[in-house]
Amino acid sequence: MTSLAEAGARSAGRGRLIWVALALSLTLNVFFIVGVLWFRVAGEPMHMTPAERVAATENELNLNAEQRAAFQQFVNEVREHSRDLRESNLPLIQQVWDELAKPQPNQALIGRLIDEATDHRHTYQKDMAEVLSRFLAVLSPEQRAKFVSLAQRPQDKRAWHIRRLIMP
Repeated sequence: MTSLAEAGARSAGRGRLIWVALALSLTLNVFFIVGVLWFRVAGEPMHMTPAERVAATENELNLNAEQRAAFQQFVNEVREHSRDLRESNLPLIQQVWDELAKPQPNQALIGRLIDEATDHRHTYQKDMAEVLSRFLAVLSPEQRAKFVSLAQRPQDKRAWHIRRLIMP
């Protein structure tokens, strides 16, 4: 008789455990769905194209026609300088990898190549600071403050792209 009572108690315990597991699963699923919806509705799109980032920045700054032209000039110069940097550093980086692939890599050569690539990056950063300063000069103090605030947002992908122009 006691074994029947123990079996019934175990069965009731398992039943409660199943209900607790189902409730927990439902709760986690609801939180997951709410989180996904929150990021879709309130969050910034996860993967903005460069053109979308430019348009979003233009809209957020509320630029007039003259400022939009200056912003487009800024974007074009950034693209040009970035392309030049990639073109000048890509062969150097490839040479570093080629050297590292050798059984006895020439560390002095690797160091010189890295220094040269770093010098290119340094020059690029100085150029970008100048290009950015020219653009910021056409903004109102409020727009300039908003742009700087935008660039300093810690988790904003647009901000990351702006910061990397002049910061290593």
